[in-house]
Amino acid sequence: MRQRRMLKTMNIRVVLASACLLVVGCEDRLEQKFFDQPPATRLERMRQYSLADQYKIFRYGNDKREPPAMFLADPIAERGATAVPFLLDQLHSHPDDITLRDILLIFETMATSKSYDVRSDASLMTTLTSRVSGMKHALWQDNCKKMLQRITDFK
Repeated sequence: MRQRRMLKTMNIRVVLASACLLVVGCEDRLEQKFFDQPPATRLERMRQYSLADQYKIFRYGNDKREPPAMFLADPIAERGATAVPFLLDQLHSHPDDITLRDILLIFETMATSKSYDVRSDASLMTTLTSRVSGMKHALWQDNCKKMLQRITDFK
């Protein structure tokens, strides 16, 4: 009886460990598959994904690719006001400097493409300004201050 329990426990552990490995191994699969396809069609393909998947691909392209794929901010920025709540959720759930930098790039792209009047959204600008002021990394903070300034100055 005791051997059965031990065997059952061991089987459960093996299944759980396998599931964990599968999840970790597949974590970047969507993003990697996207970048494995021809570069010439990336923007076109990016527009076909959900906002959440676009954001995953964008972050992967900015944070794990060289050179960073900053141009992938465009399809997210094209969504305008509909993307703002999602981006704010990402900002609140991931308070690190790199997330803020990447999201600011999207908001700057929205401002320059005129898909959303970022500077007129007082609540958003207050949030962004506050978050930039609290950044830990001085170089990224300086960079993000410049991005905020470009958003504010854009006509």
